[in-house]
Amino acid sequence: MRIWCYDSDTHEAVIVFKGDRENFWMLDPMWIVNMSENDISKLFRHDIIYEDKDAHQALQFQRVACLCFYRRIHAGSTWSLKH
Repeated sequence: MRIWCYDSDTHEAVIVFKGDRENFWMLDPMWIVNMSENDISKLFRHDIIYEDKDAHQALQFQRVACLCFYRRIHAGSTWSLKH
């Protein structure tokens, strides 16, 4: 992953990858819970980039990434058994 940002034209979060990999577009912040533990860790460590006018929408994606990181919620996790 190179960066992730909020696209105000499409109202989606975009994960931009290094190299020739295709970018990943997320319409709903809750899609983050289906990502791998490693991917969520990367999103947590890198703040989402956004324009000031899009702060409310963009930070919803950042908050879900933080929640998933701290609660260890990710694809394949059994978090409901831990809490």
